[in-house]
Amino acid sequence: MSDKIDLSRYVSNLDQNVYAIYNLPEEVIAVIFAYVSRSPASFRENLAKLLADDELAVGVNAGGLAGTYSEKAARFHEKWVVGYGHSSVAEHAVAHIGIEKISRLASAELELANSFNSFTEYSQRYQRPKRGDFYIPQELRAHPDLEARFISINEKAYDTYEKLMHGLMQFLPQKFPRSEHESERAYRSRIEKIAFEDARYVLTLATLTNLGLTGNGRALRDTLVRLLSSPHAESRQLARAMEREISQVIPTLLKYVKPNEYLLKTREALQLRFAQSKLPRHPVSGPHARFISMPAYEDALRKLATALLISQSPLSYEEASARANRYTSAELEQIAEEALVHLRFFDNPIGEFDHLTYQMEMVVSEANWHQLLRHNRRTHFSFGEPTIRLGRTIPPHVSEAGLSEMFQALLEEVEEGFNAIASVCPETAPYLVTNSHHRQIFATVSLWELYHLINLRTSPEAQWDIRATFEQLLKELKANQPILAKYAQRRMPSA
Repeated sequence: MSDKIDLSRYVSNLDQNVYAIYNLPEEVIAVIFAYVSRSPASFRENLAKLLADDELAVGVNAGGLAGTYSEKAARFHEKWVVGYGHSSVAEHAVAHIGIEKISRLASAELELANSFNSFTEYSQRYQRPKRGDFYIPQELRAHPDLEARFISINEKAYDTYEKLMHGLMQFLPQKFPRSEHESERAYRSRIEKIAFEDARYVLTLATLTNLGLTGNGRALRDTLVRLLSSPHAESRQLARAMEREISQVIPTLLKYVKPNEYLLKTREALQLRFAQSKLPRHPVSGPHARFISMPAYEDALRKLATALLISQSPLSYEEASARANRYTSAELEQIAEEALVHLRFFDNPIGEFDHLTYQMEMVVSEANWHQLLRHNRRTHFSFGEPTIRLGRTIPPHVSEAGLSEMFQALLEEVEEGFNAIASVCPETAPYLVTNSHHRQIFATVSLWELYHLINLRTSPEAQWDIRATFEQLLKELKANQPILAKYAQRRMPSA
């Protein structure tokens, strides 16, 4: 029967050792990879056998492509994923999801739920939001006065945004004149982008956003569990909507998704434990970033030398460490420089730099935070809920344009509304936090990741707020670890 199967519909070639698999549902592809782990046959041979035996029971849709499931196929997936506990199967099934009209608060929770997902989000730096595009938490329906206040504040935030845009568009041409060969259209676009960047600081986290998400089944399942365990109803509803749509692509792999009791009970216990710690703090001007832990310079160089020795020679850790200990400080610096000197703008350092660990404290605006969480590679963050108690970042152009009074007046109204709502619906108040308000962050990174962040975020193209954050960290790194800091910041090659 297998000779009747036309594998060319499913694989890119029939005679090479490398081939693409396509025209199959994502879950079927995942199971084929899982099946071969317990079979000596090739992927193509197993696929042919499974199709011939109707083990997968893949149907054909109107377009002639495989794309439907039978109950038999579902049972097969159940056996592998649930019965055998073969969780890695889920990593081979991928879903692409469009998510629209969720709040910036929910988008941050989604983006932080699992680091294996990939996102592209609507950018307030490049696009003008629409009036009325903000989320109204359902909890406020039981409190009509607070709901009306919430709506009024968001409408005033948009009014202020529009006034800031107008004022900045009048001011910015004085500071950034049109260049000789720049067209009027290109110049207006450049000025408008700067205005977008600064005016958005008065918008709240209730403001709606859109994003595209790509994730494998395992990461998506873990993402849904985190969202279902969120204190925010919007995020829990988002999880169920995502589950419904992702299940159209990888149905079995999302079975048994439910809130995580460990997360729920632990959050409740810690909130109770630290309730007395919620004291007012003196606000700081932002951004503020510093290292709170970094390896001693020579220790870092020796650890790096040890890792490099192991990577280049058949030495045990003890042998490599003993040899590294015999190097002078100058030799250790020379070894580090040899491992870095060929780095270019788009390069990442070799993996041995992952062994050096740094911890940072950052107090940054929500606008800054959303950039940081979206574009980091493998930073681990600890952070609290959005708050108004840690200070604000006021865009410098707003101050220079004489627009600070308008800006501050809106923030004062926001903060009064936050306090009023927090006393009745504490889980809802964070939606009123603006992009200018600060968030406290504790971050752990390797030197590998720090190179990525510093290089990307101190470039001239980086947004001014996050650039200032990483310039502070770079300055401190240079003062304490000069050779390791020397190549953290590179420059984009000229065209």
